[in-house]
Amino acid sequence: MPQSKSERPHNRAKSEQTSRKAYKFLNAIDVRRALQNQDQNAQIEALSALRSTLSVKSGETVTPQDERLALVVEWIGSSAGAHDIFEIWEGTNQSFALSFLMSLLSSVLTLLSSHFPYHSHGIPIIKTLLLPKWMRKIASFISGSNELILVSMKLLNTISHFGGGRERKALFEAFPWDIKTLAKVSHMRRKGKGDAEDVIARPDIRTYYVFFILSFIDPETSSLVKSTFLEQQRDIFLSIFKGLSQDSYLVIRKVLEVCWVGLWSDPKVKRTTKIGLFSEITIGHLLKLYERAVAENADGDHIPADLVHHFLLAICTRPGLGICFRDRGWYPRDNDADFIDEPKKGGKIYNKILSNILKSLKVNEDARQQELALKILVSCPELVAGYWPAVGLTLEPRLSSKWIANIAFFGLVVSQPVPVSSFFIPGNNIYQPDPPPLSAILESILPSVSTKMHFSKGLQSMSHLVQHCTAIALARCLTKLSYVFRAFHDVESALEEDESGQWTRRRREVEREARRRVPEFQVVVAFSQMKVDAKEVKLALLGESAQRLLWLYHLCFPQMVAEARFDVGKLLQGLVDASQDTVREAGNVCGLHDLKQLHVLRLLQESDQFTWSGKVANSSNTYLHALLKIFCATPTRAVQSTLRSLLRKTLAESILFQEHPDEVDMWLDSLPTTCRGTGCEAPDGAALTDESDGVAAFLDDCAQRCIKTPYRYLEALQDLLPMDNSAVDVPSPLLMTVLEQFAAKLAGKLFTPSDALAIAGFVRRLVFKLAGKQRDLIFLRIISEKVDNAAMPEKLYSQYACITAAIRREVSIMHKCFSHLKGAHRRAEPSASSEVEDFVMKIEGEPLPESSTARVHNAYKLVDWLRFAKFRLQPQDIVRLVAVVERFHPPALKDLFENLHPADSLMWEGGNLKTASRQLLQVLSFDWMFTQCSEADIANKQCRETMLECLFLKPPTRVQIEHAVCLIAHDICSNMERESLVCNLLLLLSAIMQRALRELSKEDGTRLKECILLRAPSIHGLSVSGDLPDTVREALCVFLDVSLDPSNEDDRTMVSSICTYWTECFNASIQSGRLQTGRSIKLWLRYADSNSLLNIIDQACDASNAALTPSALEVLEFALDTLKGSFTCASSRIQISQLLRLYRVLPDSEVLEEMIAVAVTSYLPPCHDGQPLRARTLNFSLSPRGLPTSGNSRLGILPPDFVSRLFQKAIWTESTSRIVSGLVYAQSNVAKEFVAWFNSGAWTTIPFEPLLPAVHAILDSLGGDAIDLFHDNIVIALLDRMLPQSRRPEGLRQLCVRCICILIKADQARKQQLASLLQKNMQCLAVDQFALESVCIASRLQSFPPLSDVVTELAERGLQWAVRHFSGPEGEDEEDRLILVQLTKIAKHGFKAKAYFVEPLLTAIIQNRLADIVAVDIGIALLQCSPLKPVVVNRALQNILQHPQFLKICGSEESSRRDLVVRFIVALFRLHPTNTCQPSHVIPLMRIYGGTISASDRNLLSIFRLYETEKLTPISSILAKWSPSPGISVSSQLEAVQNMDPIRMLRTCHVFPIWRRMSDEQEDEKVGLDEQVYDPLFVIFLVAQMLAHHPPASSLEWVQTFRSNVFSLLIRCLSAKDEKIREASLGLLARVWKSVELSDMQEKQHALYIFNLLKNLIKPPSEGPPLRLPSYASLILSHALRGVFYPSNFIYPRTARFLLQRPELDVTDVPMLYGMLYGSSDDWKKERGWIVRFLSDGMMSTEDWKVLKRRHTWDLLSSLMQSSVRDHALRRAVLEVLANLTSNAQATTSLVLKSSLLSWIEMQVQLPRSNEDTLAWLRILENILITANTAKLQRATNGHWQDALCRCLLLILQNCTPSLPILQQAARVTLRLSLASQTSTFHLSRVFMAAIGILEQLEPYIDFVGSGSVNGPAVPSQPPYHGHGLHIQPPVPDPLRVWGGIVEDLWQASMTLDEKFMKWDALTGRLLQWRGIVGEKGSPMGEWARLEAV
Repeated sequence: MPQSKSERPHNRAKSEQTSRKAYKFLNAIDVRRALQNQDQNAQIEALSALRSTLSVKSGETVTPQDERLALVVEWIGSSAGAHDIFEIWEGTNQSFALSFLMSLLSSVLTLLSSHFPYHSHGIPIIKTLLLPKWMRKIASFISGSNELILVSMKLLNTISHFGGGRERKALFEAFPWDIKTLAKVSHMRRKGKGDAEDVIARPDIRTYYVFFILSFIDPETSSLVKSTFLEQQRDIFLSIFKGLSQDSYLVIRKVLEVCWVGLWSDPKVKRTTKIGLFSEITIGHLLKLYERAVAENADGDHIPADLVHHFLLAICTRPGLGICFRDRGWYPRDNDADFIDEPKKGGKIYNKILSNILKSLKVNEDARQQELALKILVSCPELVAGYWPAVGLTLEPRLSSKWIANIAFFGLVVSQPVPVSSFFIPGNNIYQPDPPPLSAILESILPSVSTKMHFSKGLQSMSHLVQHCTAIALARCLTKLSYVFRAFHDVESALEEDESGQWTRRRREVEREARRRVPEFQVVVAFSQMKVDAKEVKLALLGESAQRLLWLYHLCFPQMVAEARFDVGKLLQGLVDASQDTVREAGNVCGLHDLKQLHVLRLLQESDQFTWSGKVANSSNTYLHALLKIFCATPTRAVQSTLRSLLRKTLAESILFQEHPDEVDMWLDSLPTTCRGTGCEAPDGAALTDESDGVAAFLDDCAQRCIKTPYRYLEALQDLLPMDNSAVDVPSPLLMTVLEQFAAKLAGKLFTPSDALAIAGFVRRLVFKLAGKQRDLIFLRIISEKVDNAAMPEKLYSQYACITAAIRREVSIMHKCFSHLKGAHRRAEPSASSEVEDFVMKIEGEPLPESSTARVHNAYKLVDWLRFAKFRLQPQDIVRLVAVVERFHPPALKDLFENLHPADSLMWEGGNLKTASRQLLQVLSFDWMFTQCSEADIANKQCRETMLECLFLKPPTRVQIEHAVCLIAHDICSNMERESLVCNLLLLLSAIMQRALRELSKEDGTRLKECILLRAPSIHGLSVSGDLPDTVREALCVFLDVSLDPSNEDDRTMVSSICTYWTECFNASIQSGRLQTGRSIKLWLRYADSNSLLNIIDQACDASNAALTPSALEVLEFALDTLKGSFTCASSRIQISQLLRLYRVLPDSEVLEEMIAVAVTSYLPPCHDGQPLRARTLNFSLSPRGLPTSGNSRLGILPPDFVSRLFQKAIWTESTSRIVSGLVYAQSNVAKEFVAWFNSGAWTTIPFEPLLPAVHAILDSLGGDAIDLFHDNIVIALLDRMLPQSRRPEGLRQLCVRCICILIKADQARKQQLASLLQKNMQCLAVDQFALESVCIASRLQSFPPLSDVVTELAERGLQWAVRHFSGPEGEDEEDRLILVQLTKIAKHGFKAKAYFVEPLLTAIIQNRLADIVAVDIGIALLQCSPLKPVVVNRALQNILQHPQFLKICGSEESSRRDLVVRFIVALFRLHPTNTCQPSHVIPLMRIYGGTISASDRNLLSIFRLYETEKLTPISSILAKWSPSPGISVSSQLEAVQNMDPIRMLRTCHVFPIWRRMSDEQEDEKVGLDEQVYDPLFVIFLVAQMLAHHPPASSLEWVQTFRSNVFSLLIRCLSAKDEKIREASLGLLARVWKSVELSDMQEKQHALYIFNLLKNLIKPPSEGPPLRLPSYASLILSHALRGVFYPSNFIYPRTARFLLQRPELDVTDVPMLYGMLYGSSDDWKKERGWIVRFLSDGMMSTEDWKVLKRRHTWDLLSSLMQSSVRDHALRRAVLEVLANLTSNAQATTSLVLKSSLLSWIEMQVQLPRSNEDTLAWLRILENILITANTAKLQRATNGHWQDALCRCLLLILQNCTPSLPILQQAARVTLRLSLASQTSTFHLSRVFMAAIGILEQLEPYIDFVGSGSVNGPAVPSQPPYHGHGLHIQPPVPDPLRVWGGIVEDLWQASMTLDEKFMKWDALTGRLLQWRGIVGEKGSPMGEWARLEAV
């Protein structure tokens, strides 16, 4: 076998084999002995043998037990860092020896990398290789022989992949990328062609090189290394693509996979970097791979073209990903808009790269490239317009394959979907007010590439293929145009535009311009009428495309068509023939004929020139005849539905159906569908023809007659109507024409027998269909009699007895349908017939014909046999007939069932309809199923469900459901005397209504209910019938429950007439003293309105006791129960006196008692007893009635015996207690009577729970006075009954707690006795029992010092409960949550708890609930309640730090949980610092410390500083291993600094925490971005440690350190307020300056220039720390220093130019103000945004304000903002500047007085704005109120500044979108404004009205039932508000809590007014209800208001 060129020489293989035999390596000693051999040749042989021994094949898996791995580990263990190898390397220069060494090192590292435990052996080897000495050697080898290059690249790959790439960053930094031989290496392939797999198993030099480059961007590489590599070595990375088209399939796949997974799928790599790599040049290299479209392996799946195709689809066709930018569709690129996803460079389009790529794609040569081009154009619609002139497709018609491909691709591009999403405003569902440009729209529909000329020439071409392709392309254009018109119409409707609207005008412009770009209509007409001598298929194709074009022209250009002389009716000629059987058999063109029909019918629909009455050429028939024939003959559903809509449209516009357009469907459904073949005969020999022909001709003749003399038939129709025709829906006059002509032509024998039968069947079906429309059957019975008279036997065909019998049978069926509706359901038992049996057996034995036409004819022959049969059939005969017909032609079953006689009732049994299949139900109709069913069938639930399924099988229209319901209503009306039948019919009707209301729209459902309840005589009759049987009434009740909703106002209004009728009946019966219809009245009272119910109550109150019979009282109580739900005395006219009068009659009525309770409490304020109202939405009126609160002045309104009667009740209900409670609060006399009754002991016989609210009312309203009135034994008994004894409802338990606390607090004499009783009772109970009462009582008594022992004992019971609770499984119910809330309050208030109660609780919390916020909060509070020993504290700390979830909890995104745990740790540390400050406690905290300014990190830093203070040891040794990224270890402080997030560091410079102090006393302030901002104090400390221990040693390290932005932050620290921070920062900067001077980095001079400028700014004081540097000076220098090391940032050239232009920096001036604010460069908008942000960041103190004031900066910004109304980004940025300005007192005062700030704000807030902007304005107003010198403003403006601010607030409230955060902010501003002196009462009251108006709009969306979720006060952010976070809308986790805070703020503000404003009562009502929700301690203000109100 010949040697392959890719194989190595045999001699080397032979020597290796020899070496292998000579050397055997069993252990490390053998290896070292062989390598230390002094003989050079022997040493080389040993190296070769060792390499062979340790070599690892490609793809081989190394197991932990591998002998090679064990040998390497032992050897490296004895020779650290492979010292033997490096010694040999230093001593040899032979190339083959060096290649052995490199290859051996590769094998060793590969083995050690296989398993993690052995990585430590390989790291020293790699560290040695990465030293400059050895890396230079490896680099020199790359310039050497091919063998050395190969092994060098292999070694580099092995280093890069070692340990998953752990040393990849070090390799990148050490490798000399600037060597010139790399370009040569990238082209060094192995000569010859080997297998594709061989390239991976034995890579060549280029493959190793490619894999080495790819390793720096693979998924395992960190994003920082990727970004650095791509930025610094961009050209090297791009070099791998230059020869990629020549690489093997596997290499290409590897490159593309790594590029996708490692590069494009990594979100941390900048997208601009990725796009810069994949430019047109790179994509051009990839496009070359499309030429390799053949499989390159035996399996056929290695196709490079497929690889690159899918890769390019991924990066080029997904907007927002890859190089595909999200564009604006047909809208041009808006350079003024702020798009996050937009390319960096300017241009008219977003996707310039893709535009250039499209030009190079060969769309006509490669299907893949065509797919790529199409998907790019779909993703980027903006590219379509520019594509046509750029690509230059040849579209001039010619018969060539290239032109055909061009025109086909043209059609595909044009037919792309309309970019409707671009019509919306970005980020919104609102349409754009402006339409897209005209040119962009037209270029996407009809490009301006001579389309009119080319299309016209193509349609007139001599080649039929050219004509067909042209027609298809033009059709695609017109279809796209129709979609555009439809989309524009949708936008116009949404925007409610008129004819002058912009979208409307643009649509007309598009239509006008499109007319100029399409062929003239006459060209299309000529194309459609062209004579073609061709085969049938070609003819059909051309005809279909021609008809399609005609339809599209009618659809898109109606005016153009109207201008042409073209008779659209001629298109109908020939369509009838296409529907016949002969054409139907032509299967190859059948579909095309159907399409032609569809196009013509759609054309006729669009045409306004078509009328049905036009005559067909050479015929007396009209177009109606042709349409009806097509309708009957076509089997295609699409054609039939289009034809139905066309007939409905055209006939409804004529006088025939203009009054009743819905009737057209009934006529069409009555048309015959039977299909007969030629030669069919009846049994009597009469010829049978196709029924559709005769019926169509007859209807056409009738329609012509009726249209000529319509009034004649209208008068005839009126003559037939009964005298009272209100229940008759008059049908079409065409019905009278049909009856007249039917009778006349039968009498004149003008019908053939077949036609007479067909028309008789049609008339029968039509009359039956009309029954579904009529409310009464009188008129239809008249019609049926006329049909009967016309078809009398003597007028029929005596010679054809069968035809005569069949016609009479049709008449009989029609009569029976009406008798079915009127009479009983009876089934006559037929007798068996042998002739029927013989016939059925015969047809069952017939074989199934092959021809579909023959099968259809056979099926309808059976239908005809049924119509002519003289014998009665049995159900089993029908079963067999159905099976045969279903086998022949299933649709014929419809005709079979419709021709069954209803008198025989054969359909249900014969068709097995109870178990009918879905296919069978599709051919049946509900009306015929209902008519064929018997009484037993209707009673069967399964039969009713089958009929329901049939009706709703296809979604029916409202009209169809109304027809079905009318049939049932007719049957009910005809069978009123049959109780069971009526019940079953009502149940069927209920089922239909339930399904219909679920599927129909709301409007259609309402109309359906009106049709049934009000217009159906039978249902209306049942509704007003007073003597219904019980079963019928129950069925009617079911129907009403399904149809009507008592809570729906529309439903109640609909049946108001019926309810009024029954109300009048009740009133009449009360007057007469007889009530026989009580149950029927109750049935309808549910739907009566309040007025009707009140009328009933009024009549009952005025009636005598004798008139109130038991039935009347039953109705009265039902009326009260119905009225109860909506009853409020404030809104009804019923008086308490009336209720009390009824109370005498109905003393036991709970409903009436409840209404009296509502009436009594309505005189009191809401929540007067402190209990929350249990309603999801509340009524906020305060006190609608003036019931006196004291004295007896108006007690006379209540009967004297009423209260005493209440006290005499043996059973108290909740309503009784509410009545007594309300009277106690309202009248003090009732309170005294109640106390007297209590002292009598009568209450002991009554259960205590109902009495409890009344007792609470006494204690709450009278307090100590009430207790003094009670006897001693009563007080003791009361307390004993209130103490926990059994489980009570939640509300009563809280009442008991309140009463107990009132008793113990108020009764001074019995205090100790009561407290002892309480303690004794609690001691008898288990801890788990009544824990809620224990903690609630303790919480209430905690503020009462004499009872501290009781509080402690109760609280300790709560602690015991908490231990058990936290030790159990997680999960809390509402009671547990309330206990924990109260326990937290007790612990935070402070009490002396015993240590043995606290210690187990702390242990349980730490072990089981460390992630529970409530539990940890309790633990923090308890640390101050009990003295814990140091050993206990240490154990608790260790348990926390060693908790398995500690790192997860403290590393979670939920900052509140992390903050609490850290606070817990801090509290433990500070208890006993001497013992807690141990290294074992501090070191674990390093892993959770993030170095940020957040509260948790500041607390952790305080622990570290506490450790230093206590141990007198620096923390630096512990912090040396701190890493900014958790989970990533660092080796030094230098690496930690370099790994810090540069973006976060830059953000710290922007949002600099100027308040930070070096001392421990820190203000607890928030920056606004806590976790995203570093702590400057920690950064200073870390940089100091870095410079002291591990300063940067190389230029690269200095650059990386500068790129971390830490030195920029140090410059920013020079503006800190704290002197020590400034001093430390300056010292560090000085050292950095000196170090930079000694470095050799390229940016040295730039950095030194900035440091020198800084040095000149720092003027050292005579003594003490350096002076503070103004913020703008430090900020500009920070930006400048960052720009030096990020030169790609757009600000770098601007800051550099600014600093280089001046010898020193002026600290009293704003840097770059005018140049950036009013720049004229291409990036002017970025410059302006940057300088405004710069101004915002720098405004931090009064000194900064002085700098701004000197240059009148605010005046510039205010004028700029006023002129930029639409630039939302600029306006927000200026608002942030204003927020920072108004955070400074001097700036605020100056702006208000000298710059008319408030007047300017008043103008600005009137402009449209978003919710975020509204919130920002409110915060700025609050800043002004907080920081301004109000005394100075008051003197200068005489109080007018407050009026102006009030007006601003009012305008904001009037123009804002209601939301809780906005109203919360506005309420706080209102409160501060009201507390300011001399605020205008007029303006302030208007503010209150506006705020309460917004509150009323928001309250329906607040759940007031969820009061349990209110567990703590809302803590809003504290003013002043700064620029960062100004526009962030705070989340609303608890809307109810926010609502309560708003109410309290507004009410407190309203108390400053001298007079009550209009809604003050409503506001106070809200406050009282808020107090009821959160309790006494939750709202002290609400409690005070409650006490004052009651």
